[in-house]
Amino acid sequence: MPSTSNSEPKSVKPAIVLNDVRKTFTIKHTQSFKEAFVATLQRKELSSSFNAIDGLSLEVPEGQSIALLGRNGSGKSTTLKLVSGVMRPDAGWIRTRGRIAGLLEVGAGFNPNLTGRDNVYLNAAILGMSQEETEARFEDILEFSEIGDFIDTEVKHYSSGMYSRLGFAVAVHTELDVLLVDEILSVGDAAFRAKCAERMKMLREQGKTMFIVSHSAGQVMELCERGVVLQRGKIVFDGPIAEAVAFVDPSSGKLKEGPVSYSVHGDIRSVYERNRSGFGRPLHSGVEVSENGGGWFQQFEHGLITYSHALKKSHGILHGSFLEEYLEHGGAMGEWGFIAGNAKGRVADGNRTLEFQNGVARYDVKTGVTFTPAA
Repeated sequence: MPSTSNSEPKSVKPAIVLNDVRKTFTIKHTQSFKEAFVATLQRKELSSSFNAIDGLSLEVPEGQSIALLGRNGSGKSTTLKLVSGVMRPDAGWIRTRGRIAGLLEVGAGFNPNLTGRDNVYLNAAILGMSQEETEARFEDILEFSEIGDFIDTEVKHYSSGMYSRLGFAVAVHTELDVLLVDEILSVGDAAFRAKCAERMKMLREQGKTMFIVSHSAGQVMELCERGVVLQRGKIVFDGPIAEAVAFVDPSSGKLKEGPVSYSVHGDIRSVYERNRSGFGRPLHSGVEVSENGGGWFQQFEHGLITYSHALKKSHGILHGSFLEEYLEHGGAMGEWGFIAGNAKGRVADGNRTLEFQNGVARYDVKTGVTFTPAA
């Protein structure tokens, strides 16, 4: 993966550091108790996990303007929310230096039942400004936002453009060190977007660090010096902004449609191809292990497939109680060993079994999954 050459002096400190950051969301497949009950009877999954950010490591020096690029769903907005502190990572860590101000989505931090004036003071307080600082900047904020007499109207009556203008005006009039801006500026009119761009140029010239998410190539080329391209929560390019913009250009063919694709090889592939839709998308490349005689395993959206050198067999499990317990006990590297067969029997009869390298797992509605080691 290309990386930006660091032309910054060594004395420059990082403003933002992300280290092996991961964020996983749970997607529910049922919307009511009735749907959940029926799905349970049909042995369907009630939910699945989605890795929005998958092992992201990134360092941004103070004073650098960086653009996060990528297709919808690549993890850009989630990254900004993690940096801002709106969300916490499930794994890894994030460090920031100085006061952060951001405009992450329409109405973020606004109380719809308060007036625009009240929300200016509320947002400014959230960003760390005192009442005296806010009062000193209030007229500038009002003039920049172009809200006019609507400043004393409850913001629940505002349009998305008015939300955006007022929120951005508060953010850029804060004593900030780092500015985070999501695609939110796309809701404003052309004149206001140009006004915002000029303001951000001024902040950049003042040495502020900027983190910008945008699909506008022209905007990021004008405002940023570095571009980081995300795909399925991973960095696939990190370099000069012009090269980053060229990388995401559909005509370049460098950024494929859809999620990051992982290869499925060998005996694991033979099992996968028999039920591709059942297993779903591979979540990582095959992993080789030495425990239990050695072999491979690969996890998918809806299951897991293993191949054992000792058994010379490849078998898979779809999501369910067997897989949950198997992973809890270390998977192919744990005491159960590699998967050695296909599930047999019926849950209703209480004799559902699955053979593993080192024993047999049984599922019963009352007792759940139990494992009996081989004699």
